[in-house]
Amino acid sequence: MWKLTQLFIIFRNLAVVFSLMIVLPHGAMAASKPKPLPDIGIDEGDELYKRGHYEKAVDWWKDAAQKGSVNAQYRLGAAYNDGVARAKEVIVPQDFKEAAKWLIQAAEQGDERAQFDLAALYDNGLGVEKSHTEAARWYLAGAQRGQVACQYNIAVMYEDGIGVQKDLVEAYKWYYLAAQQGFVEFGGPALEKLGRQLQPAQVRSAIQMAKVMKPIPPVR
Repeated sequence: MWKLTQLFIIFRNLAVVFSLMIVLPHGAMAASKPKPLPDIGIDEGDELYKRGHYEKAVDWWKDAAQKGSVNAQYRLGAAYNDGVARAKEVIVPQDFKEAAKWLIQAAEQGDERAQFDLAALYDNGLGVEKSHTEAARWYLAGAQRGQVACQYNIAVMYEDGIGVQKDLVEAYKWYYLAAQQGFVEFGGPALEKLGRQLQPAQVRSAIQMAKVMKPIPPVR
């Protein structure tokens, strides 16, 4: 499982590019003063966080998560997954078990970000019992919602037969979809390698399946 394990940090960092950065750097950002509170609505926790009110953001996410907010459940799970700190002050301690608790709730409601993070926890046995079957389940769920790192990881699992039955055509389909989203650095070489193992008709079939596939809308 070395490919998934080694690429986990890369994909984790990729995921936060499209999200809020949870772990605060030790420097200018960490030392910055919170901006005045704005008039904010349903994404109040996210807005609080972006404005530097980290404790208030976490408190808001906790309250909203308990009331069923998918986004808040994901944000809270991600906070526990990464840990939140300002300089030497720990705001949220890293706690994989608590992260899994909230990520499961968000993942089950269809949040593809939570599905990726939860799959990675199962893949690495962090906060949950290690299970490649569960990892594959959640990577596939995220992949079906267009999460590019999930698409690559489930392709690896189909190629190697880890957590799922080995299926090179399915693997090619998911590598192809990841590459189409710009994940060429990893997806491109994987496609080239796998293409040499498949018949031309199998490659055409995989590409056709990829082209007609419509992502499931994610839930927020």
